[in-house]
Amino acid sequence: MLRAWLVRRLQRSDLLLPFFTAFSVVLWGGGWATAQMGTYSSSSVSGSTTASTSAAPTTVTGRVVNAITGAPVGRALVHLNERGVLTDHDGNFRFDQNTASSANLMVTKPGFYASMDMQDATNTYLQGAQLGAMVELRLYPEALLTGTVLGPDGAPLPRIAVTAERRYFDDMGHRWLNVGNEQTDSHGNFRIPVQAGEYRIQTRYTPLDRTTGEAVMPVTITSDGSPNTSGIIAIRSGEEKHFELRPGVSPTHSVTILSDVAAGGQFLRISARASDGSVLQVNPQPNAGTGETRIQLPQGTFLLMAMRGNQENSEEAETRVTVGDRDLSGVVLRFMPVPAIPIEVSVDSSVTSDNSQPQTTTQPPSVPQLSLALQSELEDPQRMDSTIRPMPRRDQSFAFQAPPGSYRLQGRDTGTWFIKSASYGDSDLLRDALVVVPGAAGTPIRVTVSNLTGSLQGTVNLNGNPSSAWVYLVPTGPSAQPAIAVHSGSSGAYTAARLPPGSYSAIAFERRHSVDYRNPASLAPFSNYVHSVTVNAGDKPTLNLDAVPITQVMQ
Repeated sequence: MLRAWLVRRLQRSDLLLPFFTAFSVVLWGGGWATAQMGTYSSSSVSGSTTASTSAAPTTVTGRVVNAITGAPVGRALVHLNERGVLTDHDGNFRFDQNTASSANLMVTKPGFYASMDMQDATNTYLQGAQLGAMVELRLYPEALLTGTVLGPDGAPLPRIAVTAERRYFDDMGHRWLNVGNEQTDSHGNFRIPVQAGEYRIQTRYTPLDRTTGEAVMPVTITSDGSPNTSGIIAIRSGEEKHFELRPGVSPTHSVTILSDVAAGGQFLRISARASDGSVLQVNPQPNAGTGETRIQLPQGTFLLMAMRGNQENSEEAETRVTVGDRDLSGVVLRFMPVPAIPIEVSVDSSVTSDNSQPQTTTQPPSVPQLSLALQSELEDPQRMDSTIRPMPRRDQSFAFQAPPGSYRLQGRDTGTWFIKSASYGDSDLLRDALVVVPGAAGTPIRVTVSNLTGSLQGTVNLNGNPSSAWVYLVPTGPSAQPAIAVHSGSSGAYTAARLPPGSYSAIAFERRHSVDYRNPASLAPFSNYVHSVTVNAGDKPTLNLDAVPITQVMQ
């Protein structure tokens, strides 16, 4: 009620209520699509160092526009430090009596986002003469994932949970992030506002649906059905895509499982993978007196996957079951330890102490500092995650608890140290996958680090003018890190200090650009902006770049 009252007040006045400023971020969030950061136009604000140190103007003016259409955005809330105003019908805003020599600008508007990337900063920092120029702030209209969930007979299914997950890439690789949850209404419809990006839509397993009285099977939508789709739902700002989901419906039966779980009193987690690849999260009900565990499953054939134990001593079991038209008993789970793969970090023999950096010695970095992780193409059905991170052990060492499978080792340089090599037996983990087989515990992953680095420097131009931008350096040789990102300042200058030696593909974007940089196809649309550079230890070459404008990314 308070938020609704404040919104009505704001709609009647161009003046911001004084007390509203402190609560604006909270009130405009909470289920509303938010836009928390704009960017000043490089054509209207100078990026030179000289300009930024000039005297502060007494008046700060600007305009908020729709980044897709260029149309003005009225009633957008603009903050200049602690002050706030609403834009007029033409998207204009004005701050009089300015005394600040520098300022953080932030803009919000229901139904809009500040950018197309989730990790963009929440403000724009301007100083000196930059505040005196006409500032243009851009907002991106939300995209909409809508749809209807129907039963096999075409009847709508209400109260079905629908999730939107965004495919996201950062310097540690690939993840799926839950960005929206909705429940279907009485007509089976759902509506999830999202940023532009790549998505999948999922429904979860519902063991006993109130509408059908039976189990509703999970469904995953990863394509909009149009030609040339690649296993994802790609949606742009301001776009709406509609989907029809038809999950299967089935009666459930009791499945009784025998194991020694009661003896240890350990928590048991069980999931079931159906023949179509979907995963059912089931609720196990153990009986401590008999050693039996019961779950409810629909008809069909499933691979039961069970986990128990703790961080240091995990066990897993798998067995295949077929559920017919009656209850099933006598299913046996035989647990085996999950392989614990130790991690050993050593310093390359060529490393010497750097007297100019007191903290740089021959003492190797810790495992957490290297952000080591194993990434699989298959998600862990228990955690809905494809990344395994090291677990601390009682002897203060670290190890991966990795079930049998194929993984890619990933890591990040620390700013002083980088991963020069990594091996597992005879496998070079900077080139090859880590293959874990049953009984693999004991064989360590050996990581060698070095501090013999180089640097790269240069200037980024946007539309012919020096500009702040994101620079991505993509290793073209063996590397544990998919890409290294640095940001140029308002003068366009950037420096990638302590860069691991090697060859790189370099590209700059006006705004943060998160894609799978391990895949060469991700840079193909921007090939004219890509440059090759080689950095040797101790060298500091210069590479100037032209940034890809955000308008070209949106095409």
